[in-house]
Amino acid sequence: MDSTARRRRHGVKPMGAPRDHGCVKKVHCLGVLVVDALSGPLSEYPVPRIKTQVVTESVRFMPGGGAANSGSALAQMGMRVSVFSKVGQDSNGAFLVRELERVGVDTSPIVVSNSDSTPFTFVGIHPDGNRTFIHTPGANLTFCPGDLDEKALLAADYLFYQDFWVKPRLDGKPAAQILAKAKQQGVVTMLDECWGLGPDRRTLEEVLSHVDYFFPSFDDLLAIYPGLSPAAMVGLLHDKGVSRVYLKMGHQGCLVSCGNKTWTIPSRTKQVVDTTGAGDCFDAGVIAGLIHGLSEPESAIIGSEAAAACIAHVGGAVDIPSFEALLEKGK
Repeated sequence: MDSTARRRRHGVKPMGAPRDHGCVKKVHCLGVLVVDALSGPLSEYPVPRIKTQVVTESVRFMPGGGAANSGSALAQMGMRVSVFSKVGQDSNGAFLVRELERVGVDTSPIVVSNSDSTPFTFVGIHPDGNRTFIHTPGANLTFCPGDLDEKALLAADYLFYQDFWVKPRLDGKPAAQILAKAKQQGVVTMLDECWGLGPDRRTLEEVLSHVDYFFPSFDDLLAIYPGLSPAAMVGLLHDKGVSRVYLKMGHQGCLVSCGNKTWTIPSRTKQVVDTTGAGDCFDAGVIAGLIHGLSEPESAIIGSEAAAACIAHVGGAVDIPSFEALLEKGK
């Protein structure tokens, strides 16, 4: 571990009482934590000397990043979840830890750096719910294998490696080694990507053969595999070694592929306020469904309901229903 970083002490009491976890299976989310400043509606950005100021109606500061969004959503659904990430020793880092603990996420594996700032993103929410970002990566750039307690990381039923292409010192070969060891120990391995510093075909293909479940964005993958249809994209990913693919296609829903079987699951979204975190909450819903023994397409329906709940609010994982409520909605 970097000499400028320290792991948070175990046994720190969360500020809010965690949910009563009815399921004993554990999910470990390895990804990034970001403070999001979400401001909108934003129809345009300022231009120096031409239009130096634009006005929005509100700004809200909330946890962001894949590990925060999926971890929070899983905890709100009633799952046992721990987050492995890195933040700075600053007020933003303390805010993230406090907010995750409030919903019942185990934050004890989070590393606090004395030399890096906590990642920060200004999120411009456009009138149609889409977003643009101004990002300060901070601790994401130094997050490395030395920051991880590998034994603790692999002591899980599901290892969800998130935010691929955002963590340059972990993505690629180090990630492949982590996921390979997890599979050897019988841990179910999962992967999601984020545009971040990528997309990069080489680093992605280093890890795919070690992934049981992959949750990519179709639009992102088109940047490295141009011209493919969704079905062809799924076939290529299977050829690269992925067992099961949940290809996320925005308002078109998702394409689920397992072996020789493929299902198209429509979007369940009824109201679009802010699409921040929708994919992360979809992932969380799928994982919760799998933990409860649902099939791949049934789990995708839970994921779609979780994404719909996310999109109806500003922020990455706000007011996500319990698993039981999502199951009822999905009927």
